[in-house]
Amino acid sequence: MKYDWEEMLDRLEEKDLIEFLPETLPEMDEVTRKRIEKRTLQKIRKERNRFSRKQIVAVLICLVAVLGIAGREPIQAAFERLFYYLPGAGMYVDEEGSTLYEAEIINGEFTENDIHVRLKNVYAENHTVNMEVEMTGDLLELTQEAYEPDSKDKYEQLEEMYAVTIEYDGKQDKLTHGNKGALVEDKDNTYVITRYRRDYQRYVKNAEQTYVLHIAGFENALSFRLTANTGKEQPENIGASQTKNGITVTAGAEVTEEGIWFEYYVLSEEVLAETDQTHRFIAISLPYEYFQWNDVPEAELYQRRYVMNRNGEMLYPKGLYFHDNLENGKRILYEGTAEDFPLTFYQAAFTGVGEERGTVKIPVPKTSEKLEKTIDFPYGTVTLEQIQTKPADGVNELEIIYRIQPKEGKRKMYGVFMQVQEAVQKEANELTIFPEEDGTYHFPAKISAETKEITLELYDPYYWIVDDYMLVIEAPNETK
Repeated sequence: MKYDWEEMLDRLEEKDLIEFLPETLPEMDEVTRKRIEKRTLQKIRKERNRFSRKQIVAVLICLVAVLGIAGREPIQAAFERLFYYLPGAGMYVDEEGSTLYEAEIINGEFTENDIHVRLKNVYAENHTVNMEVEMTGDLLELTQEAYEPDSKDKYEQLEEMYAVTIEYDGKQDKLTHGNKGALVEDKDNTYVITRYRRDYQRYVKNAEQTYVLHIAGFENALSFRLTANTGKEQPENIGASQTKNGITVTAGAEVTEEGIWFEYYVLSEEVLAETDQTHRFIAISLPYEYFQWNDVPEAELYQRRYVMNRNGEMLYPKGLYFHDNLENGKRILYEGTAEDFPLTFYQAAFTGVGEERGTVKIPVPKTSEKLEKTIDFPYGTVTLEQIQTKPADGVNELEIIYRIQPKEGKRKMYGVFMQVQEAVQKEANELTIFPEEDGTYHFPAKISAETKEITLELYDPYYWIVDDYMLVIEAPNETK
């Protein structure tokens, strides 16, 4: 849901802003207003700069007031519903009038001809049904040409071999996929697709009914029923819940014939590298107080998040194929039964990503020059110590040497993104990953040989949020 609101902000034109802005904002106390402003500004990415930050905050405050949320419950709770959507934890009818439907899975998977077929991530919003089909097994043998990463042939063959039709409302139509992906394995010098997933969307007049998916080549079918749900389940009702430093971790589990389906969610006003789509793979989420992967003990490296049974024994996932990424969390199938309860869920310290930016002008030396420049961030200080220049192939190769000093407190900075504005080659996100043995970081860049001064931009500092979490799930939830 939060992405719907971000897209709405992108589409707004000046006349729309004026229409939403009354002469006076709705009455509310200053504390409430500041909480809304803080939460909203943290959620809107800085590159969305078509409008001023004050305009965007004013628009959202007005929308909340116009929709009547403030009269029924606290504004803070309303914003949590607008910006958070918890798949598997309950659907709701939002204040914009969009009806969301949750799925009751009738037949969610089957195995036939040594191929396992699974239905995932099913829900509907208004008249659009969303679903994902995943297949595992020896699906298709590839030629060398079809194996190439940019080859379209393999997807065309898969789509033809395993065409999917949807049956509902007394009719049957072929589905065309949106996003897709395939896993190829080398089996005795033969390339074989062993996993194939594809997302589907279907517009329907009436979402609240039963659907059947037929896949070419299989007698079995997948099926589900969609039902509108007007009640939003609160995070604390998912199962166990714990809040530290403004971050809530909540977890629950249900027992099925397959094993224990465990799900957890992380709700936070600040960006967390572990859950944010933008930073998940580019910020370095190191365990607390470790600056190098090689320094992390193996036991700690693989136990930053785990589930234990009542006897203190680790539970193990059934495999990557039973692992769903959900917005703000994950859903994982573990080996286990009801006898394993109560379960204990452990989550190590998170990595937060700030929104602050700082720039500094640095003259380009002929060879090397010491620096004494500091850039202060909320959770640490960056000290620039030296800049080195080395001519190479018509450009100058720069190396900027710096240190990071964390501040005292529950949040400790240990990294920062950097970019030289005059660089001849810019990456979308540039950062130095690990420090040298002496604790210094070395940031490289290439500039034109004519450049006499650079502007170094430091942005999105990342930091440890030092508390960990320990949740006890006393009993399984009712099977959905």
